[in-house]
Amino acid sequence: MKYFIDPTVDCVFKAILGMEGNEDLLVHFLNCILMPMIPIVSVTIINPYNEKTFLDDKLSIVDIKAINEQGVKYQIEVQIATPKSLPKRMLYTWSDIYQTQIKTGTNYSQLQPVISIWLLTNTFFHEDTKPHHHFQVWDRDNDLLLTDNCSIHVFELAKWQHPDTLQANDFWLYFFKEGKNWKELPKSLFNVPQLRLAMKTLEQFSEREAEYHLYQSRQDAIRVQLTQEAEFEEERALREQAEIRADKAETAAKNETARADAAEAQLKALLAKTGKTPD
Repeated sequence: MKYFIDPTVDCVFKAILGMEGNEDLLVHFLNCILMPMIPIVSVTIINPYNEKTFLDDKLSIVDIKAINEQGVKYQIEVQIATPKSLPKRMLYTWSDIYQTQIKTGTNYSQLQPVISIWLLTNTFFHEDTKPHHHFQVWDRDNDLLLTDNCSIHVFELAKWQHPDTLQANDFWLYFFKEGKNWKELPKSLFNVPQLRLAMKTLEQFSEREAEYHLYQSRQDAIRVQLTQEAEFEEERALREQAEIRADKAETAAKNETARADAAEAQLKALLAKTGKTPD
């Protein structure tokens, strides 16, 4: 490989898991990541990788959508920026896919689960060190699941640590976290054919001029987007601080007025007792 290629850059990510012909890689990814009780056998990619999509819209939000043999739908997305509103976006995109199942003549019993998988390159949940969180519609007080149709998995790559022995559920997290530092596949992954094919995609983006140009343009677009989001967050933080200062000043002014009114009332009461009048 001529260059290091980051597999979390969206055009590379989608070429690996969302390209027609790479369905076996997506099946392997889903089985490793989700560890379902009944393994996934096959999937159909609903929105396959299209180089023109990235060339035409450098700031497009690109995810991978697929459906398995039972009708379960999957949405997979990699996210480099982690704004505070991200959980709302996760739920919105899940619900958008879920509601599209309702067609004329469809009843609710025919609705199939939608499973969203989000790979975050940075830490979002700072409360713990677990790299994987699974969110569902759950009554935590009574330990009761409403339905398994809603399932949102969040993987924070920054939290993932290389174990002494790699397990199947580590393979892809290792690849997406550390792949940007590789020019060849580590020996610990070399016996996994799906990872060898994924590494070939990195090689293509490194060796072929058109693919490498696309990769660089996407990286530049991401840098611009991250810079804009950072500036927006900074402006928002400054506005919040200014509002806090204004609220404190207003509260202090009200307290001062209240103290002055109380002091005046006390003075009037004292003068009234002595029969004097204020000057």
